[in-house]
Amino acid sequence: MFHDITVEARRHLVAAARGARPLDVLIRDIRMVNVFTCEIRRADIGVFGNRIALVADPGAFEIDARAVVDGAGRIAAPGLIDPHLHIESSMVDPAHYAAAVLRHGTTTVIVDPHEIANVMGKDGVRLMIEGSEGLPLRVLFAIPSCVPAVLGHETAGARFAPEDVAEMLAWPRVIAVAEVMDYVGVGRGDPRMLGIIDAGIRAGKVIQGHAPALVGRDLVAYKAAGIENDHELRNARDAVEKLRLGLTPFVKLGSHANHLPNVMPELAKIPRFDVALCTDDVEPSDLLHVGHLNRVVREVAKYGIDPARALRWASLIPAQHYNLRDLGAIAPGYVADIVLFDGEDSLEATDVMAGGRWVVRDGAPCEPVTDPLAGRALVNTVRINTLSEDDFAIPSPIGDGPVTANIIALQPNRTTRMEATTVPARNGRIDSDTLPADVVFIAVVPRHGQAHPPSVALLSGIGLQRGAFAHTVAHDSHNILVTGKNSADMLAAVRRLAEIGGGFTLVDGGRIVAEVALPLAGLMSLKPVADVSAEVEIFNAAAASLGIRTLATPPIVAGTGLALPVVPQIRITDLHPLFDVGTQEPVPMFATAMADGTAS
Repeated sequence: MFHDITVEARRHLVAAARGARPLDVLIRDIRMVNVFTCEIRRADIGVFGNRIALVADPGAFEIDARAVVDGAGRIAAPGLIDPHLHIESSMVDPAHYAAAVLRHGTTTVIVDPHEIANVMGKDGVRLMIEGSEGLPLRVLFAIPSCVPAVLGHETAGARFAPEDVAEMLAWPRVIAVAEVMDYVGVGRGDPRMLGIIDAGIRAGKVIQGHAPALVGRDLVAYKAAGIENDHELRNARDAVEKLRLGLTPFVKLGSHANHLPNVMPELAKIPRFDVALCTDDVEPSDLLHVGHLNRVVREVAKYGIDPARALRWASLIPAQHYNLRDLGAIAPGYVADIVLFDGEDSLEATDVMAGGRWVVRDGAPCEPVTDPLAGRALVNTVRINTLSEDDFAIPSPIGDGPVTANIIALQPNRTTRMEATTVPARNGRIDSDTLPADVVFIAVVPRHGQAHPPSVALLSGIGLQRGAFAHTVAHDSHNILVTGKNSADMLAAVRRLAEIGGGFTLVDGGRIVAEVALPLAGLMSLKPVADVSAEVEIFNAAAASLGIRTLATPPIVAGTGLALPVVPQIRITDLHPLFDVGTQEPVPMFATAMADGTAS
């Protein structure tokens, strides 16, 4: 895939490369990262139009240029390319996201809009394409493959069949089928999933993967289906086995978890290999204060990976993987996406060029990013049934007394497992007043107009000591997920979400103590990242005061994956209080109980 350049424009580019006409910009005295050879060498870089015309040793040629930039010995790297992410996770719309990531040196992103697709269907995908039109950030798309993630075991606001995916694959700037999360369905030969993969292959698109902890024969079958990459690497065995089978590992570091310590030491021992780096999900405070793909490069380099090689993984390798033949390198004929970093260790971007235009100079944007969605009327997508406190109660199978219940146990790395715990029952239901200190109620409330009531279970590991915590950012069907110590606060938190059009709410003693409104599909704000980040930081402080533990993530995202039935091991959906991800089957909440309350 070559980006927009006519024969006439290429003729002028060749003339500039030969020195027959002046360059537009000459960047002098830089240390250039050559991603083909993984060297960092002194060089001059010449730009003509939106392309690189010249790369040369300093002083090798007489050069005529309309503008000369002193690189002052800084690092020059290709614009970073993120091969897999969800803009919705940043809680802002595409334009505000672009303004934030360009500042960190990311110039191209491959976006999976499956969060908004699960809420608004095709209209949501179309909105993200329209909302990213004309931005200085190059935004390319992967069409969601799993809406919902596991058909028949959860309900979302839409349902995509193979013909829907095939239609959207022809839309502008679409280059891939997004992460195929229903790996169990693929392995079982599910016609819907195989049909979606086939639509992507026939359209000549890359097929993204999502297969945490999938190994052995099941992984072989998944690869045989046509999957080409995977960003769900939890340990070294995952990464190495996928690499050896020809799946391109996307080594990720976002806001939700850090698996690099488990992955990189063993991966780095392999003599010769390439991976791509990605962010997947970055919440607004991290985006503002910590970085974007430059952060991933920085962290990967701590495991003995040469910085030039890590930058190759964040530019050339993703470009080659998606057949973006004129992106990902600083070389003649390539699109002039260039980042000047203050050094290979800190990788703080000082200047960013995108398509031959400076978009960041001296760490500041050159001009505001125009938002295509500004002024657009928003529809409240939070449509819930009439609810009462009784909807959050769990009936006891034995009446009153202690009963053994299966609960979801949230782990520090945000995976889950099932544990059996004795809980008290009074007046025919699980008694909230005497629950164990670390156990709370968890419920999924349908918010896409479904007629059925909430599903309710018990959860440990989130740390909540009082009140309730509710949100519409509940991957990936994005129903309302609420955790709480009592039904009254849970109900108040859910009702407030319906009033503000979605987002996050915290309630304590019937009082709203913090909220972040996300009125665009219950997922995004139309405010800048800095404004949303300030709201999130206030929310995080309030959540911590109620006991919510960080679990290696900001408190606000601690529970966002608990309704995602494709991440190990036990989850809750709007249809099943307890769902086994490995078997794709519901799990009973209670063991068989005797009259005296003991388990048989």
